[in-house]
Amino acid sequence: MLTVSGCQSWLTGSESERETRGDSSQDQLLMPVAPFTAPGQSISNPNIYSLELHRKDNRNSMPIIELGSNQQLVLQFDMIENRNRQFRLNVTHHNPDWSRSTLAPEQFMDGFGEAFFAGGRPSRSQRPSYRHYQYIFPNQDLRFRVSGNYMLRISDYNTDEVIFTIPFFIFENEGEIASSLDTIFAPRRQFRIQHQPRSRFTYPEFVEFPQFDLKFFFIQNRFWGQAREVDSFDTATPGSVYYEVSRSNAFIGDYEFKFLDLAELSQRPPEILDFQPGFVPPRLILNVDVQGLTNVRRQVSLRTSGFTKPELDARYGDIRFFFQPEQGLELNEESKIYIVGDFNNWFIRDENKMQFNAEEHWWEGSAYAKEGSYSYKYVLVQNGNIYDLALDDTFTRNRQEYTTFVYFRDPVQRHFRLLQSNTFFSN
Repeated sequence: MLTVSGCQSWLTGSESERETRGDSSQDQLLMPVAPFTAPGQSISNPNIYSLELHRKDNRNSMPIIELGSNQQLVLQFDMIENRNRQFRLNVTHHNPDWSRSTLAPEQFMDGFGEAFFAGGRPSRSQRPSYRHYQYIFPNQDLRFRVSGNYMLRISDYNTDEVIFTIPFFIFENEGEIASSLDTIFAPRRQFRIQHQPRSRFTYPEFVEFPQFDLKFFFIQNRFWGQAREVDSFDTATPGSVYYEVSRSNAFIGDYEFKFLDLAELSQRPPEILDFQPGFVPPRLILNVDVQGLTNVRRQVSLRTSGFTKPELDARYGDIRFFFQPEQGLELNEESKIYIVGDFNNWFIRDENKMQFNAEEHWWEGSAYAKEGSYSYKYVLVQNGNIYDLALDDTFTRNRQEYTTFVYFRDPVQRHFRLLQSNTFFSN
């Protein structure tokens, strides 16, 4: 029988939930929400690819900047189409759980409250052709007055069609955080290791009641949808709070990723079995991923990948994946396997659903990806639930990234301020 762990509900968002988040009907997600993305995050236009949001000075950084600093975020993406579009950009302010805050736009922003941009640069690649867009903010039209969680919303200027939404964060750099990580071996979890992150926050003087006014979260591998609120903290030491997740709420410490190097579309990378340039876009046939054989793919840290080539002559390929689960893994007719990764921003999408090949006894699927480097994995969907651990290799040792956020419930302004963040890694 199939034993699975790491179950996540297949969230679609009821009307009441959308009302709580402040979403209108046109903001409803047009695809299932993966357990990796923030509530309300979406990509609703099928022509969007290579979507990135990072700090201007560091492409590998999280989308987080310091309030009042000169730091900026860079938004960039491709649209596989020939026409040049104009876009409308809006932002909304959110609580730590991604429900909408009570702040009006003029309370968390300066400027016009929205911005417009166009100027997509046409690619020099014609198989297929695409346009590359970039927008850098904060700027003259878009400035922020408070810290916290934000959601960026991009829509078509002419039709108001929502193209995508993506989260970012603004913090105040108040207080200090020191973090560490305990490794736990848990036979009851299929002999997988677990990580128990813990931190000490030295809080600023304006925090009078830390036990009531502070909230603490840990996030693994930048999967905002899997943020865990701290369920254990100690305020006994004046001026600081010691906090951690309990053992019962610990993270899986050997979360698996596979790596695909597409520095160029050819048969040179070791992951590629065959290159077929006669198709549009060119087709790349990968070696079969076999569950339980960890040496089939290079195991890497998630955040050493996810980079597309910025040049306009960079090409897209139709990547063909093959996956063979472990023998004895029983899958019923309702079982579905999806490919998720940097190339689809970790969304579960119908176009990346795999089909079972009864003759070869493996699953086959595909994804469009631009030349670059990518992490990805296979996830199982059964009975409306997403099992993101069921198809992992149990004994891999990928490096895990952890981030902690500290929020302050401001008693005057009545919103959550993001005071500080800290990022650290497993060995």
